[in-house]
Amino acid sequence: MDMISLEIFMMAAEERNITKAAKLLHLSQPTVSRRIQELEDELGRQLFLRTNRFVTLTDEGRQFRETASDILRIYRKAVNREKDPKFLKGDIYIGSGEIPAFSKLSEQIRDFRRLQPGICFHIQSGNAEEIREDVEKGVLDLGLLTRSVSTELFESLEYPGKACWGVLVKNDHPLALREQIRVEDLEKESLIIPENQVYYRELTGWFSKSPDIAAVYTLAHNAIQLVKQGLGPMLCFEDPDLLREGLTFVAIAPCKWATPLLIWKKREAQSDAVNAFLKYIEETMN
Repeated sequence: MDMISLEIFMMAAEERNITKAAKLLHLSQPTVSRRIQELEDELGRQLFLRTNRFVTLTDEGRQFRETASDILRIYRKAVNREKDPKFLKGDIYIGSGEIPAFSKLSEQIRDFRRLQPGICFHIQSGNAEEIREDVEKGVLDLGLLTRSVSTELFESLEYPGKACWGVLVKNDHPLALREQIRVEDLEKESLIIPENQVYYRELTGWFSKSPDIAAVYTLAHNAIQLVKQGLGPMLCFEDPDLLREGLTFVAIAPCKWATPLLIWKKREAQSDAVNAFLKYIEETMN
């Protein structure tokens, strides 16, 4: 298995046509077909279902595409490293949850890129567990999340702006009239809560009995639509970016805080671009 074979596989999977993939890669159709067959033989599994006109991924092919994508991303990061300390070129891959602290990170990204315009930032959204795993694998250079997962394998930097838990409700909901609410006020409500298992255990542990959970969500911006439809209050962090017309955030009292952290892998040889960005962050945080 080599990088060329992985590139061929990914192009064929995207285009669903061997001839078109070959043309885009500037290779002959027989070469592309042979490389895919060799990859399937090496893996011992069929990656594509073939017809006269199209190819489609098998279930095993779809699983392998995720692995191939991670491998290629790590490879491209390695070959794109730039050694000139005065003018950096390269890519920085960052994963972030939907948390208020990202506004601070986005300011730092903007200001750093003014100093180093040769840097391209890749931002990936996800929950805390997914981000932690991708940082551990090396797919992501940095991860911004709350202190909700194990960070023993990582270096970390605490970010300002602790996030307070509360509920997002429609303006016509009775809870919208309150300045603060207690957990007990939610015991008779149908709730929308995060799918993150650490959050899930923490939030459900607040209640004296099992709460009525109407839905769980991965990304808060999607869950907002459920709130607008009147499904129920949504447990989330206080974040002005989540507020929409007709919605109100009400904090839980006493306030339950979540601390944001920027993490990166311990003892990992980072690229010059990542090292420079981390140094810039530490300087601007002091």
